[in-house]
Amino acid sequence: MLRRSLALVAGGTAAALVTATGVYSTLALLAPLPGIDGRALERVSVSTPAATVALPGYGASAIGPLDEAGTVYAGVDLDTVRPIASITKVVTALVVLEQAPLAAGESGPTITLDTAAGRLDEEYRARNGSVAPAEAGLQLTQRQLIDLMLVWSANNYADTLAIWAFGSTENYLAAAAEYLDRHGIENLQVADATGFSPDSAGTPRALLELARLAAAHPVVAESAAQEVIDVPGVGRFENRNLALGRDGVTGLKTGTTEEAGACLLFSGRAQIDGETVDVVGVVLDAEVQSQAAADARALLTSVVDDYRLVTVAEPGEPVARWRAPWGDEVELRTAEGASELVWGDATSQSFVPTPELRAGFPAPDAPAMAVQLGDEQLEVPLQWSGAIEGPDLAWRLLRPLREAGILTE
Repeated sequence: MLRRSLALVAGGTAAALVTATGVYSTLALLAPLPGIDGRALERVSVSTPAATVALPGYGASAIGPLDEAGTVYAGVDLDTVRPIASITKVVTALVVLEQAPLAAGESGPTITLDTAAGRLDEEYRARNGSVAPAEAGLQLTQRQLIDLMLVWSANNYADTLAIWAFGSTENYLAAAAEYLDRHGIENLQVADATGFSPDSAGTPRALLELARLAAAHPVVAESAAQEVIDVPGVGRFENRNLALGRDGVTGLKTGTTEEAGACLLFSGRAQIDGETVDVVGVVLDAEVQSQAAADARALLTSVVDDYRLVTVAEPGEPVARWRAPWGDEVELRTAEGASELVWGDATSQSFVPTPELRAGFPAPDAPAMAVQLGDEQLEVPLQWSGAIEGPDLAWRLLRPLREAGILTE
């Protein structure tokens, strides 16, 4: 009887063990796998040095990028309204061209000068203003009048153009005020079509916005970029902009009066590491135009020197990693390199998303890495590298023992 009892006990224990083992194995094999958290890899921050800008030591000035309205890289006395002399003619050109549009290279309608237009020549000569010969009956195209106004700064042709387009100077001034208001240019006022009046005035900040409009207008930019014009019946004239064509200066307009001093509104272009950079600037109240031109060139050169092409990501660079407890590993890598041209001091900071991954489920679409570089934010596309497969049978069976601390690696 004892042997039989012992046998029954042994058999029952073995059966219980088998049952327990089966239950353990079933639970271990069916236990959901843990989510896998990613870890963003440390990235080196990139920094560029602070800008050093050669601002003139007199009057007022400003410089900024062409395509970023409201941005001023550097300036002096940015918000004081000053007489702007013949820079006013840039407003005249833009307002007239809105009233009577031309495309680049077009001549436009023919304008016959009347007696009043002829008298303007004499009137401005008597006032020591810049003029070009004009006689009643002379026929010129709209584009020729614009060229005479912008290249040679002929006051008589600025008035003639404004009156032709709007019927009177008063009508032109109303249109100019509405134009400036509609384009959001504050602290810039025009009292005439020429700038001969000291009441035609503005701030350097406002003049940068005017320069942006002018440099972006195909006809104004094309006209102001001419070094010489030859107008039949009037004469041959060199551009009064002494900086034009030097150190990257591409335009725009000079101005000189006793009240304003020598002024220069300018645009410039440079190639930096294969990228084109366009800037606009202004210098007000120099002694003479040669000084304004030299200082505009120095200002432009100093700003161009402060551009840097910054590489924020190399192709295939790992930026985040996921490692499963059973050893499988996945990385997020940059799908392509990324560089940005920045001006002045800027420091990079990267933000890498790390979504939770689960074995047996497809990885989500690869996110993008955000890189803040100064005022610029870049998105760098990423791609998955590697795969997380499910663990093998042994890992699943031993997992409960590891989690209970019974089994260690």
